[in-house]
Amino acid sequence: MVRFIGFDQDADDPTLGGWGIADVLRDRLTRLGVPVLGGLPAGHGLHPPTIPLGTQATIDTAEGTLTVQPAVA
Repeated sequence: MVRFIGFDQDADDPTLGGWGIADVLRDRLTRLGVPVLGGLPAGHGLHPPTIPLGTQATIDTAEGTLTVQPAVA
């Protein structure tokens, strides 16, 4: 999940019907049956990390890590 600046409310916010952004994404993405990693400081914040597309990466769900291989060798 990426960070949604200005949408940092949580599930206790009554305007969201008891749902936070993580709840919405979990509801929509769980049925895909693919790994989903959240909590990365990527998105539209200040100084987001570069995350290359089209390269190999490994998600370790036990450790909660994402290891991305270099895009250029």
